[in-house]
Amino acid sequence: MCGIAGIVDFSRPGSAWGEPLRQVRARLRHRGPDGEGEAFGSFAALAHTRLAMVDVEGGAQPLRSEDGRYLLVYNGELYNHAELRAAVDSSGIGWRWRRRTDTETLLAAWALWGEACVPRLDGMFAFFIWDEQRQLGFAVRDPLGVKPLAYLDGAGPRFAFASEAQALLPLLPSAPRAHLDAVIEHLVAPIFSGVEASPFEGIRYLPPGHLLEVSRASLGLRAHFRFAPGACEEDDPARAAVAVREALSQAVRGALVSERPLGVFLSGGLDSTAVAALAREAGARLPAFTITFEGQEAWDGARSALVVSNDTPRAREAAAALGCPLREVRFERRTLEQELEELARVNDAIPAWEQELSQRALARAAAEEVRGVFVGDAADETHYGYHFLLDDVATSGPPAILARFGSIPIRADIDPDPATRLVGRYRALIEEAGGSFGTRRERILATTQLIVRRWLPRLLHNGDIHCMAFGLEPRVPFASAPLLEAATRVSPELGLRGGVEKWLLREALRGVVPESIRLRRKSALPKDQDVGESYQRVVRGVLAAPHPLVSRIVDVPSLAPLLQPRALSERERAQLFRVICLHHWATAHDVAAP
Repeated sequence: MCGIAGIVDFSRPGSAWGEPLRQVRARLRHRGPDGEGEAFGSFAALAHTRLAMVDVEGGAQPLRSEDGRYLLVYNGELYNHAELRAAVDSSGIGWRWRRRTDTETLLAAWALWGEACVPRLDGMFAFFIWDEQRQLGFAVRDPLGVKPLAYLDGAGPRFAFASEAQALLPLLPSAPRAHLDAVIEHLVAPIFSGVEASPFEGIRYLPPGHLLEVSRASLGLRAHFRFAPGACEEDDPARAAVAVREALSQAVRGALVSERPLGVFLSGGLDSTAVAALAREAGARLPAFTITFEGQEAWDGARSALVVSNDTPRAREAAAALGCPLREVRFERRTLEQELEELARVNDAIPAWEQELSQRALARAAAEEVRGVFVGDAADETHYGYHFLLDDVATSGPPAILARFGSIPIRADIDPDPATRLVGRYRALIEEAGGSFGTRRERILATTQLIVRRWLPRLLHNGDIHCMAFGLEPRVPFASAPLLEAATRVSPELGLRGGVEKWLLREALRGVVPESIRLRRKSALPKDQDVGESYQRVVRGVLAAPHPLVSRIVDVPSLAPLLQPRALSERERAQLFRVICLHHWATAHDVAAP
């Protein structure tokens, strides 16, 4: 709902950073078209661009507590905003409310509980709060990483952060350079990239579910949340289904709080239809948006790893059943080259999925009518929603997952075996969380952990950045804390009962969505399957005069077979897509090769 930024420098007063701070804020204006503000503490300078959703007239930020101790900038939405206010009121601290926003609710919660308030927050959020009394700052990000937060790592002032990595470029000590390891990960393991290290050298992302304490002495990073499926399981399917349904319904009701119009991205799949249906139960008939493509009726779902069917008929069915007006957004192939350039400029983590073109088209259309949209993101990842979890080969370890999506060959003199190195990193991540790829059950749980900790943050980043490019807030009920708690109690046996992905979630939604949609097989957000020839043409142009970063890292001769006049597979199209995006990203941000 906003863009946030700040600088903390213990050697200079906060006000000394006013002009650099404004340069950062200017790069976030698209995230907050309704207003902007700045405020200063003794050693802190904070800035905000506002997308006003609640208390439109009175909700400006940064927000300072009445006693002057705390200064806050916040981006997000608290679904349990009302409950937190009630707890503050009953605490006896005598907080005097000045605004209706959840920003002030968060400020009061921190004043009451300090850092201990974070586990009480239910919603999507990224915020920074400066404690003038203790001379400490705290940057916090929500459990799954719905809302982004990037920060400078060892360059420029003591500490600086922003909602987007590209906004921090003016604070770098020199022209931006590519982070070699991050760019290689994008090319070799795109679905797991852009989670911690940004592709800009010197800029990192605060990991999901983490808090960063900023003091004179150090930066202290610690986790406040960890998704742990299988840790404490519910053995009664009926009880588990009720818990999931009630938590999702509560999350949707909480996310409906808005003084601006809301809509829904409706694919006709289980997740988006469930969100729209529960909103309808709560009294909101949301306008719906779905993506369509020229010639999609002839596409063969068997040729895709994740997009297995045509969404349009199901989206129409869902909209009709719920009484939602449906806008079918046609992706215009004639604008493909321009869209690829804009996609790479906007997504500073470098676009990784072809579906980002669909997300951008949907966001542009929805922003013409509404200021926020409900999405079904995070359902598949937290509720055993991928059919390949049933495949013993696919869950045997990280290499099997990466093999499904293909990689771009890296020059041997740059990195002789990047895949092995990255796979070791992902295995270590799972082992540190207590997981393993041993028994079938362990493999399913370990793969789910990897998906939630690496795949999902990347997916959520894409959703946020492409919507916020148009001043449109995506709302993600499936990321609600109580729903995540309910999801961790669902065992693999219940989640995948009878060889059906999301079996328990489907049971929870019995009677909520049309039966044909409840039983529909998972199909990902569609992408244009007829763009292979266009990609080939664009890549030929790119390779005629590639950005130095492309020629420095990519084994360009190995791409020659992909440029022959023939039909491309899904994996081959994805490879060309990533080469195009790397070139356009480096060009748009004037990034030097390492």
